[in-house]
Amino acid sequence: MNACLRSAWHFDAAVLFTAVVCIGGVLLARWVINQRDFPGRDTFILMHLASMWWIAMAGLEVASVAPDCKQFWAAMSWPGIVSVPTFWAVFLWQYVSSVRTPLPRRSMLSLVVGPVLIWLMVLSNPWHGLFYGPETGPVSSEPGAPIRYQHGPLFYAAAVYVYLFMSFSLGVVLRAALTSHGVHRRHYLAFVLVTAVPWSANIAYVGFGVVVFGVDPTPFSFVFTLVAFTWLILGVRLFDLLPVARHLLLEALLDPVLVVDTQGRVIEANQAALKLGGLGAGWQGRKLQDWPVFGSDLQALLQKQDAQQDQLLTLTTSEGYFEVRMRNIERLTRHGSVVLGQMLYLRDVTQRQLAKLKLAEALALSEERLRTITSLHEQLREQALCDPLTGLYNRRYLDELFGRELARARRENTPLSLALIDLDHFKQLNDEHGHLDGDDVLKSVAQHLLVNLRSSDTVFRIGGEEFLLILPGADSLEAARRLEVICLGLAQKPIETRSGVRHVTLSAGLALWPDQGQVLDELMRAADAALYEAKRGGRNRVCSLLPRAASPAAEAPITGKG
Repeated sequence: MNACLRSAWHFDAAVLFTAVVCIGGVLLARWVINQRDFPGRDTFILMHLASMWWIAMAGLEVASVAPDCKQFWAAMSWPGIVSVPTFWAVFLWQYVSSVRTPLPRRSMLSLVVGPVLIWLMVLSNPWHGLFYGPETGPVSSEPGAPIRYQHGPLFYAAAVYVYLFMSFSLGVVLRAALTSHGVHRRHYLAFVLVTAVPWSANIAYVGFGVVVFGVDPTPFSFVFTLVAFTWLILGVRLFDLLPVARHLLLEALLDPVLVVDTQGRVIEANQAALKLGGLGAGWQGRKLQDWPVFGSDLQALLQKQDAQQDQLLTLTTSEGYFEVRMRNIERLTRHGSVVLGQMLYLRDVTQRQLAKLKLAEALALSEERLRTITSLHEQLREQALCDPLTGLYNRRYLDELFGRELARARRENTPLSLALIDLDHFKQLNDEHGHLDGDDVLKSVAQHLLVNLRSSDTVFRIGGEEFLLILPGADSLEAARRLEVICLGLAQKPIETRSGVRHVTLSAGLALWPDQGQVLDELMRAADAALYEAKRGGRNRVCSLLPRAASPAAEAPITGKG
């Protein structure tokens, strides 16, 4: 490379021409960098820089005198030769698809792999001769004579690689031109022309040996590209109009979109709106209220709601449910903004609305079932915890309730009494009068206990004729007096049974927490011992086995006769 830089040069119109084009291309790229963002801007700039590299190397090849230097600069042009169609194809794809996000670093590196490999094959040609053949050399013996290149198989492989990208570029813009119209179509056709001119020059060189200044004419065709892009950008504001925005909003959207002018006429609609209205032609300029299926409903909704900018409305039609978003289309003038029309965006929410209705119905049904289950659960719990004959709590509920009362007594430092009650001679009553009379007596005794207890007290049936009382906040004296009242009252109460009136008495054993036990089992053993003493002392009485120092009631059994 140093030898070629120090070698002889000759300058003519071709060299001056290439220098001017390179400077123009660099200035255009620099100007684009400072403009507003547009899809594919980075690859657009890289494509122009690559083309300037190509034409600069072509200019150096023309300016060189030594044949070896000419071939060296020709080899140096290959990174630009391959990069131009690569970045051009990527730019067109990004522009048509409205991709503003720059390519990831990994993707950009993958695009560089092809140009680098081809460049390495060109540089290594002296060792393998597969890119340029042995007959490559000057066309004459004159100083600075052009080089005639004999193309080898690797050259044509590189040409195929380049033409694949060029074909992709043409396919992208032709498809975009066919699916658009108006100024947007003209922009895409301009891209087709900008793509076709360099491609035609390259095909003329590769296929027919056409040269300009003794070299490939393709880089010199970039003068047309430079002029075309300068006119497109500055003259018709190519990157300000962004035609793909219309394509994305109106053509690619799956939901109906309409543009209505200030007189209520539909001037633009996408395929989804036409399909919903069942229209194919003759719809432009038609009043919104005259549109089939949803036009009149939508017009009435807009008038009724006095819709404002960006307001969300709900439209119900025979075709389903829609959310309607309205957006004003405005143009800025010297005197302020002027409303040109409105864009109406209809989002189909039929499935969501139906799902909401089904969900509401399912929730209502679930709530009803939950209430039924809760009621059944409460009934089952009550049946599990309550005695079916007397309705009193049974032994299953005793541990749970006593645990709560014991915790409260410890927290509030209050007494807690427990009493065991047993009906006197109940087995004899069953034997003489039958079990049905015994059931009537048990139900009557249960009712008597409930009536004579406080709301804070709890009574359990824990056996055939055995009952248990929990008396929160009652010390031994108060508990004994309350049990004595119950005992005396039952002895004096006639009990109606299905075979006649019966009289029963009870015996009770009383225990006090914490003096006679810390847990339920200890208190029940103490109460059971006191009950045994009440039975042994003649029945129909209340007995407590508290030590004499603990309570005056422990000095002697408290009895009642009746």
